[in-house]
Amino acid sequence: MANKQSPFVNWKLFPDFETLVGQCKPEVAVPVFEELIDSVQEQFLELEKQFEPTWEGTIGKLSALEDELSRAYGILSHLNGVRNSPELRETLEKIQPRFVKLGLLMNQSVPKYNALNALKTSAEWDQLDKVQQRIVDKAIRSMKNAGIGFPGNSPQKQRFNEISERLSQLSLTFNNNVLDATKAYKRVVKDKTELSGCSEDFLETLKKNGERLGEDGYCITLDYPVYGPFMMNCSNRALREEVYRANITKASDAGINNEPVINEILELRREKAGLLGYPSHADLSLSVKMAESVPAAEKLIDSLFTSSIDHAKKEIAELTQFAADTLHQPTPLAPWDTAYVSEQYRKALFKYDEETISQYFAFPKVLQGLFDVANDVLGIQVKELGSDELRKLGITRWHEDVKVFQVSERDEVKAYFYGDFYSRPSEKRSGAWMDVVTTREKHNDGEVTLPVAYLICNQPPPRSSEEPSLMKFRDVETLFHEFGHCLQHMMTRVDYPAASGINGIEWDFVEVASQFMENFCSEPEWLARLSGHYKTGNPMPKEMIDALVRTRQFLGGMAMLRQLHFAKVDLALHSTFVPPKSSSDPSVFDIDADIAKTTTLVPRLPEDRFLCSFSHIFGGGYSAGYYSYKWSETYSADAYAAFEEASQRGGKQAISEVGKRYRDTILALGGGTAPSEVWRLFRGRENVDVRALLRHTGLAQ
Repeated sequence: MANKQSPFVNWKLFPDFETLVGQCKPEVAVPVFEELIDSVQEQFLELEKQFEPTWEGTIGKLSALEDELSRAYGILSHLNGVRNSPELRETLEKIQPRFVKLGLLMNQSVPKYNALNALKTSAEWDQLDKVQQRIVDKAIRSMKNAGIGFPGNSPQKQRFNEISERLSQLSLTFNNNVLDATKAYKRVVKDKTELSGCSEDFLETLKKNGERLGEDGYCITLDYPVYGPFMMNCSNRALREEVYRANITKASDAGINNEPVINEILELRREKAGLLGYPSHADLSLSVKMAESVPAAEKLIDSLFTSSIDHAKKEIAELTQFAADTLHQPTPLAPWDTAYVSEQYRKALFKYDEETISQYFAFPKVLQGLFDVANDVLGIQVKELGSDELRKLGITRWHEDVKVFQVSERDEVKAYFYGDFYSRPSEKRSGAWMDVVTTREKHNDGEVTLPVAYLICNQPPPRSSEEPSLMKFRDVETLFHEFGHCLQHMMTRVDYPAASGINGIEWDFVEVASQFMENFCSEPEWLARLSGHYKTGNPMPKEMIDALVRTRQFLGGMAMLRQLHFAKVDLALHSTFVPPKSSSDPSVFDIDADIAKTTTLVPRLPEDRFLCSFSHIFGGGYSAGYYSYKWSETYSADAYAAFEEASQRGGKQAISEVGKRYRDTILALGGGTAPSEVWRLFRGRENVDVRALLRHTGLAQ
């Protein structure tokens, strides 16, 4: 078969990205994927005749087939995020519906479902280990949620499948619209005095931004590495307002408008959940998460809201006072003032601005510090591969800035990961994420496929070949966060791909390993080790370290409310909201604005259309799941508290003991063990103590 030789399929651990980048055009890629899909479908229909109520006769038979499919499609999906192009979009739009159809065919297979159920009542069931049993249980549950219960040619099944296909197209459209709307906006400033407050370094960034876009002058765009520092530092209030308004209305006007996309997504998710017998999409989404029910998620959100609202009100009062007395800005604050006044207040309190701090966070030094944490605390070694090693392993990259790393433990290579760290707004989507290249699997012949991951960030690129990338403190935390996800995927000890690494971990527990790593960025000892002035090499001043440690609690109430707002809006839209049938019905923006009355202390603009770029819930996997960040964070803070307790108890030795336990539980057990059990094994108790999170964020009463 031709597709066996295609670079999308013909690789073991490392796809040949150099070749692949040029092979994403529809005329090349579509025939390859159509042939692959046809071949997998044919093999599956053949397997259907042979399913038996045993592990090997069900999951075992399907494993290689599912792997071949997800590996090939994963490449396309990855390149769509980091090397986006019109050709690649067209390819995805053409083949995605076929992938969805094939997924439904495999998940609605009656012979497969019957064999899995028969396995549960067979003599072999007790011979399976706990991980295998959990995989079978989850496979049965996911088949139920994929519509296995509908009779063969029933109208419900047909409608369910139509909805599934349409939803996958809509999320692609949503993300493309956000990328296009972000790219479409540029505000060119000719007169430097209009940008007062912006540092010389940042002005240089704006000038380079202009050159990149063929503009003469200082160019402000909506990608975060430009938008964020601009809103925090530019004292020109009128210009801030103009750029802020552009940002909160992006992807919401006649040219590129995500509102109809959102309404259709919500309507279809609601209908799909109804077909499966759930009252709402939120009920369906939470049925497979650790929280299990909407009330459980709401209970956590409400308790955190109660703990933070008074702190947030006090913070707003302090900011308003500061704006009036020190900055002589009009009050009450407007939404385009919040970032600016907060940053100026932080500078006044802590003496240092973001720009100065970033001169101590040169990317190579931070990266080494991150790897030192992995080694000293968790016993895991990471090294970058040089060009000779890359050649030897046959590794190529999708962009010259991409780095590749090898991960070992006690001299044994455990995994690899690709790092794509710098912002490229013309082709790379914003934000930061981790994704899967390969998953650890032990084959029947004893051979082990090693896990390989992608780690993607969007920090500022180096300004010249002589200078490193200088990271904002927020970039440092983001790098630690995504590396935490990578570690959980790479250090797994599970042998079965369905539960190996991050696979099969409940969505509201999957952020624990990532958020846990961020805590090291607030430790004075680690801050000293991962910093140093990029020109002189001088250590970061002690006062600066102290300021960064205190930053974690700076405006902690407001930061908490912001996240709770997103979580509340997400749950409301997916549980009780019905998309409007006429112009008199409440819109998604009305729901957002209504919730904002309690969660947002600086009144929002009536024309706020932030939801049109809320990719997490409309273009990513967080629908009725945004609360997961806070749910996970209660666990990650309590996990870190175990290290704080160890440090007080017995210093470095005690810390490595806890590090080993963390490595053997949260990093090792993947999706093969229920999160409540993983937690009990690590922490030695069932419950999570929310006080650790409140203490870390300065919200403990």
